[in-house]
Amino acid sequence: MPTLEERILRLEEIEAIRRLKNVYAAHCDNNYDPEALAPMFTEDAVWEMGPLGRFEGRQQIKDFFTEVSGKFTFALHYMCGHMIDFVSSTEATGTWYIWETATIDGVPMFVAATYEDRYVKEDGEWKFAHVKVNPAFMTPYHDGWVKTQFPPD
Repeated sequence: MPTLEERILRLEEIEAIRRLKNVYAAHCDNNYDPEALAPMFTEDAVWEMGPLGRFEGRQQIKDFFTEVSGKFTFALHYMCGHMIDFVSSTEATGTWYIWETATIDGVPMFVAATYEDRYVKEDGEWKFAHVKVNPAFMTPYHDGWVKTQFPPD
């Protein structure tokens, strides 16, 4: 049985990975800020989502986020249901559910997906080595927050 110290360290590592994912979501919600997002990935990382493509290496991922910020002009990522498993002390995997409201090409959308992530610890910091988004749907929400951001008084 792991010692109390080992169990606490595992919880701290889980929290660090959870924070990585939530900071990722916050940068996505900040117009997919490529300058903030790129350093969260290893040099040889992969980011992929069927309809949006596959991007290999930190620079391609950065370029993708630069381009997508013009298409996705609003987003709120609701990350939940995280499950994190450790492969070793420097490698882990995780799955997440996402519910996202977004404006894509001027159209209000609902997005639902799961994430399959692989993380690597480099120089004491967790980073994304592979992010795979498995979309369940990206569907228009007619009228929505584009025409009526808040209900009238």
